[in-house]
Amino acid sequence: MFFGSDNTSGVHPKIMEALARANDGYAAPYAGDRWTAELTERLRDMFQAPDALVYPMVSGTGTNAALLAAMTPPWGIIYCHKTAHIEVDERNSVPFYSGGAKLKLLSGVGSRLEPAELRQAVIGDSGDDIHASPPAAVSLTNLTEFGELYRPTDIAALAEASRLPLHLDGARFANAMVASGATPWEMTRELSALSLGATKTGAMGAEAAVIFDPAYQEAFESQRMRGGHNLSKSRYISAQILAWLEDDLWLELATQANAMGARLAQGLADIGGELTFTTEGNLVFARLPRKMHVKAKAKGAVYHLWGPNTALAGDPEEPLLARFVASWSTTEADVDALLAALAD
Repeated sequence: MFFGSDNTSGVHPKIMEALARANDGYAAPYAGDRWTAELTERLRDMFQAPDALVYPMVSGTGTNAALLAAMTPPWGIIYCHKTAHIEVDERNSVPFYSGGAKLKLLSGVGSRLEPAELRQAVIGDSGDDIHASPPAAVSLTNLTEFGELYRPTDIAALAEASRLPLHLDGARFANAMVASGATPWEMTRELSALSLGATKTGAMGAEAAVIFDPAYQEAFESQRMRGGHNLSKSRYISAQILAWLEDDLWLELATQANAMGARLAQGLADIGGELTFTTEGNLVFARLPRKMHVKAKAKGAVYHLWGPNTALAGDPEEPLLARFVASWSTTEADVDALLAALAD
């Protein structure tokens, strides 16, 4: 009954096997190895972007920060949703890396940016006033922090509304791809940069910074170096992502996680839970009476109560919001055990 996060699951056996194979012999350091060269070509082909630049990384936060710092000057504005991971979970890493760039938070609709609001914000910040910070970039999270989906048409509308370089935080990119039914090219064709995450979908620890606009190469490489993310043994990251992509394993694992998210959402609704966001992937948010949480926690269920009220002591009938996250290794039995723990 582990639904705390999808990064609590183990490493898929095929990825572990790939790591063992990559451990045989010697390889050039700092991305000069054959695995990274192969990964670069694999991602260029997948995204239909022959000039894309690919950098193995180990941290989603570091990838986001280094990419966005390369995309904006220290005096620029980066627009994002008020619930974006770069705002609520990365401890001001983007302003730190960039030397001062400002995150401007927008309310959007649900947990997604809304084109009209974004357009008005950009227009309001544009002009030649030396006292004000100018628009520089937009950062999206897909799936969002509340499990909602940006489809390619949504991203295109935001690109048109802002006319700014777009960055996508893809910590759950595989889940978004499965939920959308889009091709990798369709999902990324409007982007200047992508933080591609495999860690939450079966890898040990593997991310990739994918730069579609080569104008950001020098700035990104400098930020990566200064931040301590120029990895000596890049082959171990690249080998993981290659195995993750092989035979569409990444989509297979995301399909399982999303299916278990859907099963859990339906089950929570059936026992009286109030779903607070549309479940489009593997994250489920629901309000349930405190007494249900007390029972489930006592039986060993692992998930997070969410928001300002997380106390297990109090009115047993008061509904409390909780976040449940299914992973690639979540089974139907796991979901059913959680539902039973809540309801029995």
